[in-house]
Amino acid sequence: MIKITICDDDKKMCRFLSDMISKKLDSLHEPHTIACHTGAAGLLASSLDMDLLFLDIRMPGTGGISLAKQLRQQNFSGAIIFVTVLKDYMLDAFEVEAFDYLCKPVDEIRLENSLKRFLKRRNSQGEANLFIHTANWCRTVRLCDIYYCEVINRKIYLHTADGTIDYYGRLKEVERQLDERFIKCHRSYIVNLTFLQEYSGGQILLKNGSRIPASRPHHQALLDAMLRYMERSD
Repeated sequence: MIKITICDDDKKMCRFLSDMISKKLDSLHEPHTIACHTGAAGLLASSLDMDLLFLDIRMPGTGGISLAKQLRQQNFSGAIIFVTVLKDYMLDAFEVEAFDYLCKPVDEIRLENSLKRFLKRRNSQGEANLFIHTANWCRTVRLCDIYYCEVINRKIYLHTADGTIDYYGRLKEVERQLDERFIKCHRSYIVNLTFLQEYSGGQILLKNGSRIPASRPHHQALLDAMLRYMERSD
């Protein structure tokens, strides 16, 4: 059952979106529920137990971007699709890891494609992703494809199975999105323990042939992380 919420100060838009979403999901044979709120207060007072949120950006009082930031701060991990007449907030939308951005009047085909992408992601939730956004672009990278991360002069380099992705960012922001497979072995490096082949002499050898330095201050944390990872893998 997919739990959907619509938050828009226009009641007619709420009903319109609700009807259109139901029509599309019924045609895809996807069971669902839809709840509607006309403002931030009502949404924040609800249980926040939802998989997908359609959120208007321009609302009286607390706007959609501010509301989305509050939800993320409350550890809301559901998908957010912004629906608005304003295109100027697209980069702000990506800051709160928005799943999509639909412009009013909502195009039926555009909505259907967005729902299909959401369903595809939902059906592959086991594939955790790293979300990258810069001033000009954004993308997701599967964690299972990342060998290691490094930072050089404020630039992040993600070494993946499909090549190296580089962009300006902070290693702490990358680290925040990683899971127990990853461990910081040096102030400038994070490695994926899935690909670890050998660790000796302050060097980590990965299965793809990469050699990563491991600094003395991170030695014990690295050993502990390796032990925990092997115990979980048994």
